[in-house]
Amino acid sequence: MPRSRALYIVVSENLKEVTRCLNCLFLGGVCVFLGGQVTLWAETLPGREILDLSLVPPVIQTRPGPEYSPEQLDYSMTIGIERTPKGRLWAAWVAGGDSEKGFFVLGLSDDDGKNWKSPQLVIDPPEAPTGLKRRILVGNLWTDPAGRLWLFFDQSMGYFDGRAGNWAITCDDPDAESPVWSTPRRIWDGCTLNKPTVLKSGEWMLPVSLWDRGKIGPAELKTAAPELDPYRKANVLVSHDQGKTWNYRGGVAFPGPQFDEHMIVERKDGTLWMLARTTEGMFESLSQDQGKTWSQPEMAMPHIPTRFHIRRLASGNLLLVRHGQVDERTKHRTRLMAFLSHDEGQTWEGGLMLDDRGGVSYPDGFQAPDGRIYISYDRERAKEREVLLAVFREEDVAAEKIVSHDARLRGVITKAMGGLLESKLPGVKKAPFAQPVDVKLLAMVEGSQGQWKDKALQNAKLDRTTIAYDGITPNKLVCDTTLRQLPDKSWALYLLAGDDIEPSPGNYIGVVKSLDQGKTWSAIEEVPTGLPRSGLTSGQGATEVMVHRAKLTMFFSTHSETWGRNWQSWIMTSPNQGRAWSKPGLLPGRLGQFTFIRNHIVTRDGRIMVPFQHYEGPGPDVPPPPAEDRPWHKALRHYVSNPRNGVLISSDQGKTWTEHGNIRLTTDDRYHGWAENNIVELDDGTIKMIIRGDRLGGVLYMAESIDGGKTWPDFAQKTEIPNPGSKATIYKLRDNGVAMLHNPNSSHRSPLSLWVSYDGMKTWPYRRVLVKESSDGPKGRLNYPDGFVSEDGYLHFAYDDNRHRAVYYGAKLPQIAIDENSP
Repeated sequence: MPRSRALYIVVSENLKEVTRCLNCLFLGGVCVFLGGQVTLWAETLPGREILDLSLVPPVIQTRPGPEYSPEQLDYSMTIGIERTPKGRLWAAWVAGGDSEKGFFVLGLSDDDGKNWKSPQLVIDPPEAPTGLKRRILVGNLWTDPAGRLWLFFDQSMGYFDGRAGNWAITCDDPDAESPVWSTPRRIWDGCTLNKPTVLKSGEWMLPVSLWDRGKIGPAELKTAAPELDPYRKANVLVSHDQGKTWNYRGGVAFPGPQFDEHMIVERKDGTLWMLARTTEGMFESLSQDQGKTWSQPEMAMPHIPTRFHIRRLASGNLLLVRHGQVDERTKHRTRLMAFLSHDEGQTWEGGLMLDDRGGVSYPDGFQAPDGRIYISYDRERAKEREVLLAVFREEDVAAEKIVSHDARLRGVITKAMGGLLESKLPGVKKAPFAQPVDVKLLAMVEGSQGQWKDKALQNAKLDRTTIAYDGITPNKLVCDTTLRQLPDKSWALYLLAGDDIEPSPGNYIGVVKSLDQGKTWSAIEEVPTGLPRSGLTSGQGATEVMVHRAKLTMFFSTHSETWGRNWQSWIMTSPNQGRAWSKPGLLPGRLGQFTFIRNHIVTRDGRIMVPFQHYEGPGPDVPPPPAEDRPWHKALRHYVSNPRNGVLISSDQGKTWTEHGNIRLTTDDRYHGWAENNIVELDDGTIKMIIRGDRLGGVLYMAESIDGGKTWPDFAQKTEIPNPGSKATIYKLRDNGVAMLHNPNSSHRSPLSLWVSYDGMKTWPYRRVLVKESSDGPKGRLNYPDGFVSEDGYLHFAYDDNRHRAVYYGAKLPQIAIDENSP
């Protein structure tokens, strides 16, 4: 059966049973009524290749972007807090939601929790190609006896895939200026919410919960992992070798389980005392054999179904942080209080109110060497979005009020402010308008009459434009602007930056980002390719960034001095919005050298197709030019010659590629020109390619493939579309529409215009000028527009204004035109 939603019904004479099963389906369940009457499946389990993505180690982001700052997040659920040997505090919390969208954020404090720096580390794995989420939701921080800091975290497909997985990373020097974390390793199934317990024997005991089947979701996962059903309980794992290995020891199946969230205390007589969260209250179980077997669970005390915290203090007393008095079950998550026990939990005294407000929950903590107790908790996760800190001493708990001089309550670790403040990335001033929007100018049409002229005027009123980045000498260069919408709906504008000219060994790949659809932009950052910015790979520039199925693929090139010297062409990927990239690899075959890749498309049959421009270069009988000084034009024209155009096609989502086409513009083997080709698939399956022609008549060239890009003509044909020798880009719209951004001028790169065709690029009835001239005047140039079509009918793109300014432009299209391959 195909792995998609399916419905099978075998009808019997008993119509009531059919109705019952249908009702079950509509409620999102999976119903099977056997005995020859009704059988119904509402969902089918995803394939192993999807389910096992939770077994893939997630990327640990140690330099997370500003999109993970408190100013941009809209949810905060505390995970835990810990102290390092030198006194640094680390805290972890969940952002995204207590759902399949959850991910981890860590912050630190070097002033005893008064001020916090975040984000310091993020774990945010990408979703599956099918759209099934992969989340990080449960874990904790712990400093082991050797001073290493542990971060435990779980990873699951969907909210819970029936298996999840308990992972850990460690940091040997968590007080370092730049902490280094280990590679993630998977310990077992399930998840750990609370800290390990170090037993008198020297063993480390780790609480691990494997949730019951009722927690599994979404519906397509409901039948997953039945082989783990015997372990769906509050388990314990033990390490004899300081965490190098962990072995299963035993577990307790509590009645009415509610995520377990169990904690373990070793009593003075050697008995292990486990407390767990259930629907009925706080339950307990005892072990006399170090966790191998456990007593029948019993009610320990009333408690609302939520997390609590218990630990042994340096004094030998026990600390309990819970909701309300020890004999009380509060109606809501309110009145977070601390209690002490001098008799191993038989009785409790004191009662320090940490926070009496509503929506407070999930305490976790530690005791510092000076005796102070630190408890983190959250408040109103989706509304107030706070993770808070209480610091107090045993005497405060016993007195039921603050009596110590250094206690403090309701300190703020983090407060998510996304959507509550003006969306702004660090280091950025509000982006100014690039130029005044002149509606009459923008509605300029050339050869358009009637409805098209009216539409142009109407659309122009809805355009918007801002400056995204303005370069300053000696690094003013802006070129090859590429605007993309990332999987998280933020925008990234990639550009060729560095030095004042291009090509140059000083060029690098820069990126600026926007979280508010182009209203504000971040400061420029360099994209780390993993290749040295010296020697053979000094100059680096990206020509295409593909966003497909939650993954970014960057095609970029490097050189040692200019594109005529040691030009190599690479590909690398990112699973996490471009915050970390894979090791780059060369393009296949001849395309690994002297090749640019341009804008991709996804064909109707699901193949990925990217156009290439490759340079065969001079024959062996053509002598090379003599050595020269900057800007190395002779070497460029000599080696970057005899261009060939075609496409790379992948039928396996970019794992492998095949090359097709060898299109030329001229028979002159010494011809030098920048092809900068673009492709589009028409409704009839024809692939059209436009190609820039330099000094070849002042028009664009075109070639087409009628067999899905497999074969192409030897030579492209001239069109009647004016072009001065500049990159033009095309975008598929509905109703066989194609939009084109270009300079409709045979001799100069201005104006910058939008044309739209509805007949397979034969005619272009909708034409309007977007930008008349450069901000530097009529001699300035408007270059390299590149972007994407959004679902609300805009063509969002960036262009470079005279090689020093990156400008964002949002052009309203003549209808609600949705790119079938939009991100």
